Amino acid sequence: MPITYNESAHLLRRMGFSGTPDDITKLARKTREGAVDQLLNFDQVDNQDMEDKLSRTFPPKKFTPRDDLQFWWIVRMILTERPFEEKMTLFWHNHFATALEKVDYPQMYVQNQMLRAHSLDRFDSLLLNVARDPAMLVWLDGVTNELGSPNENFARELQELFTMGTHDVVTGDANYSERDVKEIARAFTGWKFKQKHDKRYKYSFFVQSDQHDNTAKTIYGQTANFSGEDVIEVICGRRATARFLVKKLFEFFVYPLGDSNADHATIEKFATVYFSADHSIKSLVRSIFVSDEFFSDRARFGLVKSPAELTVGSIRMLGLKYNPGNLQNGDFGLYETFKRMGFDLLNPFDVSGWRLNLGWLSTATVLQRYNFVTDLLSQREPDKHALGAILSDDQVKSFANLDAAQTVRNILNLLGPLNVGPDAVGMLADYLQTDDDGHRVTWAINDDTIDERVRGLVFLIMCLPEFQMN
Repeated sequence: MPITYNESAHLLRRMGFSGTPDDITKLARKTREGAVDQLLNFDQVDNQDMEDKLSRTFPPKKFTPRDDLQFWWIVRMILTERPFEEKMTLFWHNHFATALEKVDYPQMYVQNQMLRAHSLDRFDSLLLNVARDPAMLVWLDGVTNELGSPNENFARELQELFTMGTHDVVTGDANYSERDVKEIARAFTGWKFKQKHDKRYKYSFFVQSDQHDNTAKTIYGQTANFSGEDVIEVICGRRATARFLVKKLFEFFVYPLGDSNADHATIEKFATVYFSADHSIKSLVRSIFVSDEFFSDRARFGLVKSPAELTVGSIRMLGLKYNPGNLQNGDFGLYETFKRMGFDLLNPFDVSGWRLNLGWLSTATVLQRYNFVTDLLSQREPDKHALGAILSDDQVKSFANLDAAQTVRNILNLLGPLNVGPDAVGMLADYLQTDDDGHRVTWAINDDTIDERVRGLVFLIMCLPEFQMN
């Protein structure tokens, strides 16, 4: 049985950055499993058009200031034909948070590409790649972790933030001790990287044997000559890790979980999938996206749009053509928009990443959200060489109907579909039928009403609390 239009829109919001009515309709022709698989199997989707446009904007990896790299990723999100690929990369960037404040941008670029390439691997494989990654080795001081003077930063965050948490998210039991931190730090001594042949974006990992602790270590009550690779295998096989990972994924893509028995059962249900699928991230997220929990009323519009979902999603759902420009004359203001909304991409506050959902909202950031909408809807330039996203009057006209209330419903459908009450629809229809002096007028479609009233109506709807939810 095919999914509904509303279910299709929900899926596109969560597994990507929204879509046009045509995108939603096409996906709605599929079953729940078929729709999920279409977005999930992004490696089968041709993305060459995006790559060609990126190569024109960013001549092969010639990033100079670090904001070039941040802008590059935003452009990927807007232009990609594989939205779930970028959404998963975004999830892992927040999960394994590293920052340009400490890490050089070529290393951050390499890490970003690594997260994208391994986003749906076995968790063991992804975690090992992260542990060997130059950006992580610099960020958590792994390069200074040496025999006789172990640095505990990575060993601590590996357990607290990346795999298990300090306490089991279901049972509340402590997951590790201070001794485990110290012993695990010894297992990762001597882990280094080097740059290949003076090539800015080529690095190789190695273990410096004379700096690696090659003696017995006691971890979680077991004693052996554990290597870093051994530690990762042990951690990925723990039930606490499966539960922690499920909770992180579920709360990013579905809805926040509490401490109720029902929510604990949800965690356990998908933790079991993690083990039955041999720790496959792809199998785990597929089981989440096809689940009744994902398609429930609790999930629908149950998350706050991140700055990426708001900005990129607005451009994609309105079907706007986007011209990023080039490194000399590009749309760098969009990166600044992210930053003003509290999302300094590739530069989180600390290793714990960004606070999601209500953490995105404050008096200042909500104002910046409205400012973004103002800027977006003000771009009318018909010149095909104009920078940024352009909403032409012809596009605005396509939203209009001879009936004012239907015009409101058209735009609510375009931007969601958003479910607002009849009173709100009536007030928005009244806006179309009121002039600047507050006098009632007959609604008509003409150049003035298209450019002023309908464009203004889009602004009002995009500023609704309902539009801020995902």
